[in-house]
Amino acid sequence: MYVLVIGCSEVGYQLTKSLLASSHEVVLLEKDRNRFNFLASELGSVAIHGDGTDDNTLKRAGAARANVVVAATKRDEVNLVACQVAKHVFQTPKTMALVRDPRNEPVFQVLGVDEVINSTHLALERLEERIPEHSLLHLMSLGNPAMELVSITVPDDAAVVGQQLGQVDMPQSCFISAVVRRTQVLRPLPDLFLESEDELLVVMDRNFEQTLYDLLTGI
Repeated sequence: MYVLVIGCSEVGYQLTKSLLASSHEVVLLEKDRNRFNFLASELGSVAIHGDGTDDNTLKRAGAARANVVVAATKRDEVNLVACQVAKHVFQTPKTMALVRDPRNEPVFQVLGVDEVINSTHLALERLEERIPEHSLLHLMSLGNPAMELVSITVPDDAAVVGQQLGQVDMPQSCFISAVVRRTQVLRPLPDLFLESEDELLVVMDRNFEQTLYDLLTGI
């Protein structure tokens, strides 16, 4: 598989090394001359100097035959344009972009970038996982930019403990998709009584995150 990586951010650099180690054909395109010189000394002919949003540069880098184009610069607007050019000028089968500002993610999705990697959300997830007794974890974004799958653990003193699911007044566009209780995964039936330490997998509208959190963990 041929992968064209645009931008030698730390992510782009590490991704390129990983792909090379897995025997993929990779080219890393970098605009900054000093950064390119470093790449050339480290990676040799894999590195090409040039602007990843420029048609001629992308043509020289082989975008027309790339299976995947990954835009991993430090600027969201550059990543978006690079993916747009790859998709519409060179008909690249799959485009992937790194997004740093979560507010930009819906724009990338609407404009047809195949895979949008939100670095802020990834960092948030890793931090949340390491905070003891953290009640809400962001698991994944869904097809709708406003929707997300989250995990919420019901604390011992939450008001919903002992209530049936059908009695819980969930916010608009939010619903419980599964209840994990110790080693069991339970169907979220209306007559299921909630217990402390239940882990609720919830499809959530991001606009109601705080409301949902307060409802399922509050006293």
